[in-house]
Amino acid sequence: MKEKEVDRSVPGTLYGVGVGPGDPDLLTVRAARILSVVPTLAVPKSVSDGSSLALEAVRETLESRTTPPKTIELVFPMTKDPSILETARSENARVLSEALSEGDVAFISLGDIFFYSTFGNLLDGLRRQIPDISVRIVPGITSFSAASALTGMPLVQGSESLAVVPATYGAESLDQILDTHDSVVLMKIHRVYPAVLDILERKGLCDRTIYLAEIGTPRQEIVTDIRTLKDRTLPYMSLLLVRKNLREVRA
Repeated sequence: MKEKEVDRSVPGTLYGVGVGPGDPDLLTVRAARILSVVPTLAVPKSVSDGSSLALEAVRETLESRTTPPKTIELVFPMTKDPSILETARSENARVLSEALSEGDVAFISLGDIFFYSTFGNLLDGLRRQIPDISVRIVPGITSFSAASALTGMPLVQGSESLAVVPATYGAESLDQILDTHDSVVLMKIHRVYPAVLDILERKGLCDRTIYLAEIGTPRQEIVTDIRTLKDRTLPYMSLLLVRKNLREVRA
């Protein structure tokens, strides 16, 4: 499966495929077309024996194939230790290089392939090993775009500004971001939610904020009273939409 012939040292093209927030209906036509024929599928996981949310999002497409793809699993440890991350990146690049020597490979990732995805770092390592590697990028629908659609709440209009940031920023940085922008998407809130809630309460923004988790999956949740979440353990795939110019939030 080749969309364009180029000179390269390995015969395969690497497709970075964003598969959307989790709902199979939000897989793009291009992504579905590639996944219906690609010979090898690369699946990212945080631990070797864990499940893959990205794989769940494309399962219907894969099950419609007459011949299933070969699947390789790439482990991306959930750590900030640079030595562990570099070891994992090198190993994943090696595994992908071997697969590309046999043909095309599609690497799947939730949301958009270049938005807080492990694919960008992986690609850096691959380009060191295969300088002339052929890469094709397939953008995907982001979780916050799907969240906006689910709530019926426009992210920005006219001259308004938008910031999309990890909630793991320090309180001072979040204060500045919330003061500067009309709309803010706070990602990765699951470990820092109490601190984030305190900031939103102090700024009087709780009633202009909505919580969404595991968008597009059977476990999807939308909460408009974010104060009720204070003592809960939140899932990794969760976010907050803060819309300062909205009179009220509703789902």
